[in-house]
Amino acid sequence: MTVLNVEVAPKLLELLHEVIPTATTMAALVNPTNPNADTLSRSLQVAARTLGLQLHVLKASTEPDIETAFVTLAELRVSGLVIPSDVFIITHEERLAAWALRHRLPAIFQTPALAMAGAFSRVRSLPTYRCSSPPKSS
Repeated sequence: MTVLNVEVAPKLLELLHEVIPTATTMAALVNPTNPNADTLSRSLQVAARTLGLQLHVLKASTEPDIETAFVTLAELRVSGLVIPSDVFIITHEERLAAWALRHRLPAIFQTPALAMAGAFSRVRSLPTYRCSSPPKSS
């Protein structure tokens, strides 16, 4: 996770809120072993307060952590999920996208593979690409 991700993640939350303007509770999934994780979490919380949102920052750095996060997300009944890019996240991106689709949870990611797997959106500097459903296979 780079400093750029720390700057982009709040924009991801803002974009997700624009798509779901009635949302009051969102979540973010962050890898706590990343050196920028605390800074990222703080920047997301500041953005959430600015948008009038309650934000739950869930942490995952192992596969069991992902499972726990999935259970917690279901219990929290959040309206959307922000998943900033990270090496650990990228290695599990297809599983994360599939989970978001299975639970009909709007999610926004930074990586193209997640968007191709059917996740809500991907954001790379500019432009913004949106994908509301996975590509149809032949």
